[in-house]
Amino acid sequence: MKSVTQLKNLGDMRTTISTHARSTPRLKGSTYLEVYLLDKERQRLETEREMLAKRQQRIEARLEEIRQATALLLGKVEQSSVPPAPLPPGAEESGVRSARGKAADVQQWKTLAISY
Repeated sequence: MKSVTQLKNLGDMRTTISTHARSTPRLKGSTYLEVYLLDKERQRLETEREMLAKRQQRIEARLEEIRQATALLLGKVEQSSVPPAPLPPGAEESGVRSARGKAADVQQWKTLAISY
């Protein structure tokens, strides 16, 4: 063991805290309890990780279905629709719509009676 004059700084000095010494011995029951609690937490976290992986797979599959459906619908729209009439210059920037565009919006909506 080094003498006080041989120590470079106070961190080199051994204390009860640095050696993890205790005045009373640890009870075996508390150690087993800590091991048990850590094991339970490990099991819970592993289960949660597996559930997240499965959820991520489901999300990725659904996103792929949405991409395919969107591409299919856009393809149908491009094939069957007539290109819209060009807007007057500057109308796109200002957000102005033509009267024909407003009439088309009104015709798309239908009213239905709901009886309770």
